[in-house]
Order: sequence, then C-alpha cells, then structure tokens
Amino acid sequence: MTITSVQIIDMFQIAYDTDKKLPSVYKQGASSMRFDIVHDSSDHNRWSKQPIKTVATSKEIEIYEFCLFYLGPLMSVDERKLVWARTLNAPWHWIGKNILNCSRHTAKKRYLEVIRMLRMRVSISEELMKKLPRI
Repeated sequence: MTITSVQIIDMFQIAYDTDKKLPSVYKQGASSMRFDIVHDSSDHNRWSKQPIKTVATSKEIEIYEFCLFYLGPLMSVDERKLVWARTLNAPWHWIGKNILNCSRHTAKKRYLEVIRMLRMRVSISEELMKKLPRI
C-alpha cells in the first residue's frame, strides 16, 4: 500500500474536523455544578434553533490520533504550525508573514516540502505503514 501527499493533507483536514466534533473539555468538578433553571418559551425549542451536533466516528478518531501521535513528532515546531495553519485555511501571505517570516511563495514551497517529507517517512517506515488508518 502506498500513500500520497493528497492523502496526508486529507488526513490533517479530517483531524481538524474531528477535533471540532469532539466534546469540549470541562473543568474538574464542573459537572456537579447546579445552575438555576429559568423557564421561558424556549424550553420547548420554539425559539432557539441550534444546529445538530454530529459526533466523531471511530475512523475519524483513529485518523486524528495518527496525525497527533505519529505524524506530529516527525515535524519540527515551525513545520507543525505551518501544516495546522494551512489545515485551518490560513492564507499563504499570513503564514509567510507570521509563522515563517518569508514570502508567500516560499511558505507554499516549504509546506509542500513538509508534506512530501511526511509521505516519504511514512512510506519508508514499516511501523507507520502498519498503523496507517485507511481513508
């Protein structure tokens, strides 16, 4: 089985989407707090229409963990910032100016180099290929 650069980029995008689907972190003891209940007309869901929150599947969580625990340590701090900023759809000029201190063209070249480097490291490593989740 081989892996492509597009699959690496897709895995980081799935990891970002999964992170938004995971439940939020609560402070310890916050679940035991009691709030005052105020009854009004929105109790029966007449006024406040909340979007339905979807939960992450086990496949998405597997990809999320692979990106965090196996692909993350293969990169330096600046490379991680670059990859996650691009996953957040940050513009190239912002990435170049604020993260790498270079032009947008150089930022894009470095991003593609990081993705290629990840692809090669995963392809070479038997251990990572075994742990690679199927997309």
